Amino acid sequence: MNILGYDYTVVEDGDSDMIGAYGRYHGKNQVLQIASGLTEQQRVSTVLHEILEAINFHLQLKLEHNVIMSLETAVFQALTANGIDLSLLTKEIDGAGSS
Repeated sequence: MNILGYDYTVVEDGDSDMIGAYGRYHGKNQVLQIASGLTEQQRVSTVLHEILEAINFHLQLKLEHNVIMSLETAVFQALTANGIDLSLLTKEIDGAGSS
């Protein structure tokens, strides 16, 4: 997945208890880690959240985590309520469809 010119790998690795969240952003390794066992809506929402984390990092926005969480919720709702299919975001997950 390309984010601001950087190539990220999106991986499904570990459950939410193991990684302590539904997803993790690993800027140094350019990896977006998504927990296994999530519903499709949770997977899409989590990928969107981690994309916002990457944008926050690369643009040095210094957004607090609660702001990123609020932005993700608002953007997810606005796009899906207006017919935008965000499920394409999960097609980038290594091992997608195996959970």
